[in-house]
Amino acid sequence: MRGVAAALFSGCLVSTLTSSGVAWAGTAGAEPVAGPAPKPGAARAEPVVTQPRARERGAWRRPPIPPRIDGTYLGLALYGTASYARVSKLDTTASPFAGFGGVARVGQMVLPWLGFGLVIGGASGVRSERSQDGVRQRLGLGGLLVETTFVPLPRYHWSMRAGFGFGGGAVRQAGVDARSGFGGALFSLATRYELFPFAKRRRPNRGGGFGVGPELGWIGATPAARGRPMAHVFVLGLSMTIYLGS
Repeated sequence: MRGVAAALFSGCLVSTLTSSGVAWAGTAGAEPVAGPAPKPGAARAEPVVTQPRARERGAWRRPPIPPRIDGTYLGLALYGTASYARVSKLDTTASPFAGFGGVARVGQMVLPWLGFGLVIGGASGVRSERSQDGVRQRLGLGGLLVETTFVPLPRYHWSMRAGFGFGGGAVRQAGVDARSGFGGALFSLATRYELFPFAKRRRPNRGGGFGVGPELGWIGATPAARGRPMAHVFVLGLSMTIYLGS
């Protein structure tokens, strides 16, 4: 039995040393013989260092946030207004017309920081003329403008807008049948900050979304000459826009 066990042990030892790169010479009790030595001057094999994949190296990084003010947009804004108007037949310059107004927008963001669109809207207001025992005066105006949108900081959803178009308005006074008005070129300036409350949950990997936020602006009907009819409308309100994304 001892002979059989010794033979089995020797066979296992030989196979183990052979698989690890060491040759076994002779029978049991012989010394192990190492493999052939490398030739003088032969280049040593350098260990291969595997580089991690780019995806594995950047896996810890936060994915980029898609732009929100992006693509085709449809919008609506509701304002409170304070309007100053000057017309030819009525005294309207002592105090502003207080009222409300609104606009509808459609357009396209052609670059992350630049967009173009059309705006149509109007405003109305009332005031009392103290020089005539508080008689009521009413103002109405409307216009169509081409609007340019500039987004200096897309990450913070802040935009500035400038528009040019045409329109007009009129002032009516209680007890006077005739009306006095103004018209011609219209200009607008506005700034807006938007929040996207549902975009992170509903559009985590897509641009666009529903934006809502405050807007402050000015609309002006400039006079054709010194002393001619004109109007300045200052607006502050809430803007709502749907950006479809690119």
